[in-house]
Amino acid sequence: MTLGPHGTAESSGGGNNTVQPFRVLAVADSDSYLKFACATLESLGEGWECEVLLVRSPILPTLEQIQAATAGTFLAGKMPRVIPASGLRTALAGADVVLASATGPVVEEVFTQASRMPHRPALLSALPGVAFPATRKALNYRALGDAFITHSHAECRAFNDLADAMRLPQRILVSRLPFLASPGRPEPQRVPLRSVVFAPQAKVPVERDQRVAILQALAALARRRPELSVRVKLRAWAGEPQTHLEQYPFDQLWSDLVAARAVGGHELQFCTGPMSAQLTPAAAMVTVSSTAALEALDAGLPALILDDFGLSEQMLNKVFDGSGLVGNLEDLVAGRFRHPDPRWLRDNYFHARTVPLDDLLVNFAERARAGKLATDPERLAAVQRRKMRSKLRTVLPSPALKLVRRLRNARRLPA
Repeated sequence: MTLGPHGTAESSGGGNNTVQPFRVLAVADSDSYLKFACATLESLGEGWECEVLLVRSPILPTLEQIQAATAGTFLAGKMPRVIPASGLRTALAGADVVLASATGPVVEEVFTQASRMPHRPALLSALPGVAFPATRKALNYRALGDAFITHSHAECRAFNDLADAMRLPQRILVSRLPFLASPGRPEPQRVPLRSVVFAPQAKVPVERDQRVAILQALAALARRRPELSVRVKLRAWAGEPQTHLEQYPFDQLWSDLVAARAVGGHELQFCTGPMSAQLTPAAAMVTVSSTAALEALDAGLPALILDDFGLSEQMLNKVFDGSGLVGNLEDLVAGRFRHPDPRWLRDNYFHARTVPLDDLLVNFAERARAGKLATDPERLAAVQRRKMRSKLRTVLPSPALKLVRRLRNARRLPA
């Protein structure tokens, strides 16, 4: 069997060649992971048989979120298949490559089910945006995978070091975020500003008053620069599901400010939908840590990373240290947006593509078809034991859980 163009396999016999496309299946469970899965499969060349499915969960995206996540991809205008977790093994059958584009527990379940299959597909995973800092939790959930895809050289180094420290055999690959279209370093667009887009994050900043301060600064900018359209591009409306729980949704906070007459109410516009629709040539981006900042830079737009609440791993924005984009709420009110330091771009998300993702996936797909991929039984057993301990912690009442721990510890005591 030899490789044909665009990740297909050709078998010859009797003068006739039959082309058998490699099948890649992406499994997602939330809006951000669905967007990443669709964009990743869209970036593959012709000849791949691609499918994206959703696992039913409490964070299953709404119809509006699905439309935003699939916009501009082969799934635009279509509904991905939605399955229960119990249907995973059947859904995985026949795949050469499985891209687990989902939250950690779902990835672990996908990999566990796939590892028990007689024809074991290649198992890959990734995080849907900035994956810095590297965390043990992220790799623990993905311990059964063949490879973990990072999106920058800095991320690749960090996850390589961590995988070595954890003695995980999986490869750490470096690709590019699939929704970054520039071939390398994007060229800054210098045109008069007409709109400002704020991209919230569900997890940061944490405190209510911190979030209110951002809204008040945006409103102050709008009053100071009435020619600007100032927008808050939400991932979800208050009460709708998203990848991470948002304790203080920005649209609800704005309603509270309007009701308290702390703002006029006309200053800001709130919207959902694809981020690409907001990144017009005359726009600027502001955020605390959202990956949307990278999409803005990719389009050559100026940006502002707020550091009023910290520039740290806890705030998920440490990666922007040295980018030239960091400022504060005073800069926001004054409309001071920046273009990135070119030296930062190469190491952080805007490197040239030396090896296309297609080529990386073809290598894994070939090995899967040839039956050369297998899961270490000891590693699978360790994952299953950890899953059982986690399940016990959530199911058993406290007295019973204490008894289980005492019995387990007693077995470990020397005779």
